[in-house]
Amino acid sequence: MLFEGSRTARRLALSGKFLRLAGQSLREEIERRFDDFVPYLMIVFAFWMVCLVEWTQQIAGEHPGPKFWMFLSALVTLYGGFRAFRLYPQLRNLRFGEQGERRVAEILDRLRSKGFIVFHDLVGKDFNIDHVVVGPSGIYAIETKNRSGSGAIEYPSDDELIFGGRIKDGWPLRQARGAAWTVHDELKTHSQEYRYVKPLVVFVGNWRVHRHAGDFAADVITANQLENYFDWQQPELTRGEIARISSHLEHFART
Repeated sequence: MLFEGSRTARRLALSGKFLRLAGQSLREEIERRFDDFVPYLMIVFAFWMVCLVEWTQQIAGEHPGPKFWMFLSALVTLYGGFRAFRLYPQLRNLRFGEQGERRVAEILDRLRSKGFIVFHDLVGKDFNIDHVVVGPSGIYAIETKNRSGSGAIEYPSDDELIFGGRIKDGWPLRQARGAAWTVHDELKTHSQEYRYVKPLVVFVGNWRVHRHAGDFAADVITANQLENYFDWQQPELTRGEIARISSHLEHFART
């Protein structure tokens, strides 16, 4: 009887929705954009096949008019090339972002042995949350950025990061705060857990962060600092609280 019950529970678990993987939203976006582009490739191929048949007939001694089809094939090829030219940098950036999320996920997964629970790619209303971590030191919403280049990232205020002393960008900070608020609101609405969620921005690549003095809402670190970052935090949650919060977030992660 126990064996049958175990089999039933196992079937129920397998029939439910799976937890999402790191970078899954970016992978899905890459596949969607590529799928949108495939019809253009098929159209180009079809036009050139017609053109090839027409030329073959003319070489064989018949008198078709391949020039018209060649002209159309050239136009379709130019348009397809224009679409590919625009698509390539988008796919490159998406793959770059996916690699960053997977790199951070590898580091976060090592925290499980320290009592942390990690969720990847939680889908919100208008955006996805790269990672959510629940552990002894609290709840964290992590925004991952795999940014090209290298050098120093200045963090002078709550609304601004400066890359290499030149480029100003506050979007990663706003994304991290928005992700933290989404997790906070989810816990408050569906589980009556009024918990502070800490926004955290993690940069992958050859960057180093210089934070100015001040009490900022979000922390900004590099991937190399990530594992030690959690070791530096003070304990806040008990095992029971971690389990309860993680249970609610797991439901959120499967929706």
